[in-house]
This record gives sequence, C-alpha cells and structure tokens, in this order.
Amino acid sequence: MNNNALSASGIDIDALVKNMLSPECISNPYPVYKQLRAHAPVNGLLDYPPGTVPGVDTPYPAWVVTRYEDVDYVLRNPEIFSSEDPMQANSSAPSLMLVNHDRPRHTALRNLAKMAFTPKRIHDDIVDRLRIDIIKIIDAGVNSEMDFMVDVAGVIPALVMTYLMGLPREDYKLLVRWANAFMVSSDFTPEERQSCNVELFHYFVAKVEKRYSDIAAGVKVSDDLMTAFINAEYEGDVLSKEEVILFCITLVVAGAETTTYFIGNLMGVMLEDPTWFSKLKEDRSLIRPFMEECLRRDGPPQRLFRLVLQDCEISGQAIKAGDWIAFFMAAANHDESVFPEPEKFIIGRKNIAKHVTFGRGIHHCLGAPLARVEAEIMLNVILDKCDGIKGSLAASRRQSGGLLAYGFSTLPVELVAKKA
Repeated sequence: MNNNALSASGIDIDALVKNMLSPECISNPYPVYKQLRAHAPVNGLLDYPPGTVPGVDTPYPAWVVTRYEDVDYVLRNPEIFSSEDPMQANSSAPSLMLVNHDRPRHTALRNLAKMAFTPKRIHDDIVDRLRIDIIKIIDAGVNSEMDFMVDVAGVIPALVMTYLMGLPREDYKLLVRWANAFMVSSDFTPEERQSCNVELFHYFVAKVEKRYSDIAAGVKVSDDLMTAFINAEYEGDVLSKEEVILFCITLVVAGAETTTYFIGNLMGVMLEDPTWFSKLKEDRSLIRPFMEECLRRDGPPQRLFRLVLQDCEISGQAIKAGDWIAFFMAAANHDESVFPEPEKFIIGRKNIAKHVTFGRGIHHCLGAPLARVEAEIMLNVILDKCDGIKGSLAASRRQSGGLLAYGFSTLPVELVAKKA
C-alpha cells in the first residue's frame, strides 16, 4: 500500500518502512522509530514472526504501530487484535503457547502454566545452582578478553532452561542454536532455520514422551517444570501431551534468546558509561532500577504481530478486519511524550513501570520474573568477583540478522579480577 509517498517533512515513508529490514536499521532502529512516530500507522512492512523462515515463508504486509498510546491500545484490546498468528501457523515452526493463543483458550492455558511455573520454582529452585555456575563462568574468564555474548550472556539463560526442565546440562548449546534460529535474529540460511525447527520439535517430543512413559511406569521422575506441566490441573483442565511439548519449546525460544540479549545489553550500558560499575558495586539497591531502565531503553523484544479481527482506528488511521499489524514495544519505550529524553539512560524515572518490554495485560510475559532473577544474580556475581571491567563499545557489534530483537552479536570485554 502506498503511504502517500512523501510525508509533509519530505520523508519517503515507503522507503523508510522498507529500510527497517536493513542491517543498519536492525542494529540501531531507534532513529527510524522516531521518524515513524511522527505519523499514524503506515503500511507495508514485510517481516517475519518467530519460527518463520525468510526465503521460504511469505510475509503479509503489516501496519507499523510505533506510538506509545497506540501500542498500549493494541496490548489492552486482545478482542480486537488476535494473537493467533496465521503466518506462523502455516510455517514449519511449532506454535508458541500463550503467545499465539486468544481467549478463552489463552486464559485456560495461562492458568495451567501458573500452576507449574510458580515463583518458588522460578526463584528458589534455581538461584543457588545458577549462582554457583555463574561464579565458575566468571572465575574462568577473568583477566583475559572474552566475548561476553558467547562466554556469559549466551550461556546463562540456556543453562537455566536445562535446570527448569530437567535436561542434560550439556544440551544447553543445542538450545542456544535452536533459539537463535527460531527467533529470526541471527544469520542462518533458510535450510538451517528449517532444520533447527525440526530438530527442536523432535528433541522435545522425545523428552516429553520419555517423561510420560516413566510416570506411567511408576519410575521416580525429577520434580522439574516438564513434570509440573504434565501434572498441572486447573478446575479439571489439564494440558495435552502436545501442549506440554509446545510449552517446553516456547520457554526455550522465548526465554533463552531474549534473556541472552538482555544480559548482554546490561554489560553494554556499563561499557558505555564505566561509572556504573562502581555505582552498582557500592550500592546494590541500584541494580533493580538499573535493570529496569535497560529494559526500557535497550529492551531486546522489538515488536510482535497481531491479526485485526474487527474494523478499528489507530491514531485516526482506518484499520480493517483481516489486516496485519506489527506493533513495536521498543518504539513505544522511546516515545518522548511518555519518557522524556528517551535515548538517555536515566535510572529512577518515576514512570519506569510503564515500559512495555514484557508486554501488558493478558499477554504480559510469564517469564519476566525469571529474566530479572538471572540478570540480577549475574550482576551481583560480577560485582562481587571483579574490581572493574575493560572494553569499548567501538569493538562490539549489534546483531543485524532480524528486527525481532535488539542486542549484541559480539561484545568483547575484560573482567578485572578482585584483588586478593
């Protein structure tokens, strides 16, 4: 659809939307978001939901929604904007639980997930194991240059997935690869992406089948999240075997990839302004607001898609039933009308709770508390074990494989060991 070619300011809107998929924009999308926020939703973005395969699947033209109030409107009205993604449903990718469901099934699934994904399981059952593992990772890497994305950020979330689901520890490397391919944010060929989707699905089919058969045979099984999903019951409802498999897949692809970028972005802020290391080391109460401002300014999740179920208007633009929209949480988090000086890193913003990095309403991310726990433990361990960090953002590189996530592909850093 033509967006009236040139805006009043002389910007070629069609070219701007097309340019959103360029490596340059993916690496630094915020200037483009700012230009787009000056306009009502514009149409024509041809991008890919998680699990779909560029070069194989055919994207639908989507309206681009970038203003905070408009993104908030989409999030708060799931009866107008459906999460049942037809593009992903027609692809080779497994459907994501909760992410790709509407009411009433979404409500039932979320209630069942809450029975399994409890605060105790998220926090108490992993904290000690994770702290020990992070200490080992940091001790092994101090006083020498490392790629933080490979050696730390890329390891922690995948390890947590192995803890939570009772998987072999060494399989964390497989989970990292599969999540990267699924989330369309790395440089994979179409054949590699499809192969990874198939491998991921069959891996969890085998693991879940084995767990069901062990339970049926009376074999003692571990009290982990996979078992909890199998046993979850809410008002007489239970998960099918296929739904258990898909929940496991959803956690891996949504949790491992996004949290990896979140952890990397936290280190990126400390390299951008080295004074943060000493501030956080001296006052640990700053860690939580530091994390929240990073989630707002540098939050990894960039956008999601919705199918429009009924005619509506967004900022005066008529949107018809059957249309496809891409709403950008990251653009909303940089809306000057809500967050003054949005490009600046300012902790203690009074309205920081308004950031929409983890969504809102019925689709607020179930794994958000887990991501925060992982990041907080990592920061505390680094602050405990190190006296400083060395590195330059000039030596880093942001991922440019897809517009779904904002984060580093490589982040060289040296962690300076604490003096004995």
